[in-house]
Amino acid sequence: MHDPGKCPMEEFYNMIRQWYVPNKHAGMLPEKAEKMLN
Repeated sequence: MHDPGKCPMEEFYNMIRQWYVPNKHAGMLPEKAEKMLN
């Protein structure tokens, strides 16, 4: 189902970046996700 080398966490990270990066609003993401992106 996934490409070799792809993990669900990587897909989740990419998905978050797609909508989070253009819409930087404080408090939209859980603290854990905030730290992961910084």
